[in-house]
Amino acid sequence: MTTMSHVCVRVLDLERSLAFYREALGLTPQREMTMEDRGWRLVFLGDNETPFQLELCKQVGRTQPYQLGDDTPHVAVTAKDFAALKARHQAEGRVVDQLPGGIYFIQDPDGHLIEILPPK
Repeated sequence: MTTMSHVCVRVLDLERSLAFYREALGLTPQREMTMEDRGWRLVFLGDNETPFQLELCKQVGRTQPYQLGDDTPHVAVTAKDFAALKARHQAEGRVVDQLPGGIYFIQDPDGHLIEILPPK
């Protein structure tokens, strides 16, 4: 048996991404680490309620944006106050796609999609 731990996304500008995930979704740094032998700086974000984390991986010295594929995977989060968060994201111009039933997507500064779900 296994349990979910985290998902990793590569980011070009770590500070910009940290600000986005804090402002748009309320995620905050839970732990950080540097892998000097690999040239990576890692920051793990969490919601302070569940153990699952989003790992932001910055390749030190990289200046070129990442090229996302045609079938880009996405991260999904559940919003406790879905209507209020959706209204805020719409007002901020963050909503990039909507599905029947109200589920919607926003995009982080590196183009990663985040699916926003209502509570079950």
